Formats: sequence, C-alpha cells, structure tokens
Amino acid sequence: MKILIYMDTPGALTGAPRRALSLAKTLSAHDVEVWVASEHGSELLREAGKWGIGAVEQDRLETLTRGHGALLGGGPVFKIRIGLSLLRQNLRFWRLVRRLDVDGVWIRGSRGIALAGVGTVLSRKSLVWDVDYEPRSEGVVRLLHRFALWASSVVVFQYRGAPDGIFGRELSATYVRKFNAIIPGVEFARLEEVRRRRKEIGAGGSEPFTVLQVGMICERKNQLLIVDAMRRLGNAGISEGAIRVRVAGAIFDEEYASRLRQSLEEAGLTAVFEILGWREDVAELMADADLLVMPSKDEGVPNTVQEAMYIGLPVVVSPVGGMPEIVQEGDTGWIEPLDDPEAWFGRIRWCMDHREETQAVAGQAAEYAKGAFSLEAWGEEYAQVVRAAGRPGGKR
Repeated sequence: MKILIYMDTPGALTGAPRRALSLAKTLSAHDVEVWVASEHGSELLREAGKWGIGAVEQDRLETLTRGHGALLGGGPVFKIRIGLSLLRQNLRFWRLVRRLDVDGVWIRGSRGIALAGVGTVLSRKSLVWDVDYEPRSEGVVRLLHRFALWASSVVVFQYRGAPDGIFGRELSATYVRKFNAIIPGVEFARLEEVRRRRKEIGAGGSEPFTVLQVGMICERKNQLLIVDAMRRLGNAGISEGAIRVRVAGAIFDEEYASRLRQSLEEAGLTAVFEILGWREDVAELMADADLLVMPSKDEGVPNTVQEAMYIGLPVVVSPVGGMPEIVQEGDTGWIEPLDDPEAWFGRIRWCMDHREETQAVAGQAAEYAKGAFSLEAWGEEYAQVVRAAGRPGGKR
C-alpha cells in the first residue's frame, strides 16, 4: 500500500502539520509506504526527509496563496480567475499522483480538497479525507463539503460528534457508511523530558500562578474570554503579582488582536498578561505553567490539550468540538461554559487555592492520556482505514 499525504500549509511545524508528520511516521511503521507533499520550504517536508519519508514539493499557484477567506471574495472576473487557477492546480496535482503511482491520497480539510480533490478523482485513486477541524457547512464551503464527501472513499474525524456538528444530520446520514472517528495520537517520546519536569514540580507549582493559553490570536480561540475572567482579580482580593497569564500564538486576525490589546489596557491587566506571539517552545511553556486554558468557540481535538494532559498539566476547556470527549469533568480536567467568564475565573481561582487536588486531577489525566492518545494505537487503526480505502472497491 502506497499513499500520498498532501498538506498545503507552508511554514512551521504547528499542530496540524505536526500531526500529519506523526501520521506519516506511524503509517510507515505499519507497512504503508508514505510520501508527503507540501509547499517548498515547509518544515513538514524537511522533517519528513529526516525520517526517511518520501518528500515532494507541490506549490500553490500565486493566485491561490491568499488567506483569511480572500479567495471567496471579489467580483465575477476575480471568481473566474480563481476557478481557472484551481483547475490548473488540480491538474498539477493529478500529474503528481500519476508520477508517484500511489494507491491513495490523504487530504486534510476543505482547503486541501479545493486544491487537490479534483486531481485525485481524475487520477482514479482512493481519497482519504481527514476532516480535522472544519467550519460548519455554509455557502461555498458546503459545496466543497458535498464534493469531498462524494469523492472520498473514507472520511476520518477526530471525535464522534463531528459529522453532525459540521455537516448537519441530513448530509451526515447520506455518507455515514464512510465515516470513521479516530482520536489522534501524540508523540510521547518528544514530551518525556517535559513530563518528568512536571512530576518534579508536583503540587507546589510556580510563583506566580501561571495560566497558559495556546492558539492563534483570533475569534475562534477566544482569548478575550480569559481577559473578561481576569477582570475579577481585584474584587477577589488577588494581587497582580500572584498570577500571570501567558498567551502563545501567532496573530491570525489583526482586528481581533487589536481588540485584545485594547481590552487589556482598559481592564488594567497589561502587567498580568504576557502576549508571547508565535513560539516553537510550547512544550517548555507547558512545563513551567500551572494550568492550561482552552476557551475556544470551535475546535476539533487540540493537540495542545492532549499534550498538556499527557505531561500532567491541568486543563480547563470549553464544551465544544472533541474536547468534551477527551476531558472528563472533574476527573481529567474541567469543562466551563463559553458565555460565563465568572465560571472560568472561579475555576482558575479554585485551582490556585487547591493545588494538591488540582494536581491529582492532572495525574489522572496523564494516566488516561497514556492509554487513549497512544501513537501506536492511532497508527494501527488509521492503517486499517487506509488499507480499506486502497482495496479495489475503494477506488473510483
């Protein structure tokens, strides 16, 4: 079995590209020959080459490098131009698939489908669509979703509730026979040193109490909720020096980042919050933190939450996406409502005041993660799905 993993995302090895690399490595360990295609200069290609995985460049046409929804805007002439560029891009991908002579193609998300889905169908190879995080089906995105569901041999989700939440019950019911829910695995070996440091810290924690939030600065990641929660510090009698909030992530939405900075100034919290920007040392930041908060408005199964649980960093998450399927309230973490900053502040303060109990919950999360997020189990299950897609009945 030979499969091509395609991810257009250029640049650093963030959550999704790192997960794609982990998948490539673990599939290779399960007797699946893997090639990885991505943009020139991407960290994903460099790392794949280091692991002896076939790596090939597949750049986007310049017209298709726009982000933030820009490809969906513009007038009729612009839309025609984008359509023709997508057709050319898919024909280039078709030639790549034919040249590599793979049995199947793995594509992530609706953007990947737009760039390579038609090319895969034209090549008459099996398509494994890894949905990962995906916005709800609306407008042009819904058309892409319908095409992807039709074209795919199998569709892989990170959690059981994803199909209905993304596509709606009616569309999900049409293609349910193709669906597979597989919780992603985590590279434990990369985190062993951090896990050891967390055990040494134990319930004592750090001073000041350090709250960490990881994610791109944007509406979906919802950093403003933690700002609203922290407005209650003064009334609760907690001094600014007793707590700090560290926010790690690149700016995805400049307007949202501006609102975040303005809110911090208005609340007088600039000394409490550290806006760190893009960081490559997230594991080290987690090692030195006392609590991870993930108040996202929409999610899949965040890699950061899985890694935090494995190393024994307590987590507080919102009740969206796959997070309630991996965090058991009060046992392996806490789930707080999206519209209640008071509840988030209350949970953060409780963790500050009850460090031994908090660390006990984190210890249970670490044991749970060790079994539930195993890279080997993920790879074995995924390999079965890929092989099923590659059988004669799985090809178009």
